[in-house]
Amino acid sequence: ISWVRRRGEELHLLSFGRHTYSADSRYALAFEHPNDWRLLIQYVAERDGGFYECQISTHPPLVRRVHLTVVELASGPAGAAVEGR
Repeated sequence: ISWVRRRGEELHLLSFGRHTYSADSRYALAFEHPNDWRLLIQYVAERDGGFYECQISTHPPLVRRVHLTVVELASGPAGAAVEGR
């Protein structure tokens, strides 16, 4: 199993098996038996948006692509709650 990030035609390897291969320490893996592999991104930001692929080395290979859209919250005073209808 591997996770990659696609930027245009470039693929950037983020993980392979249980190991991460990114210089960005915000990426982590979560595995749940029997075969649930999740890519976690801590402190996600707009720059993290884009296409990610989960690739499984079977014959034929299996690829699942997801598109992440990050929407930043409007900033307000710390600890403020906004209510309304």
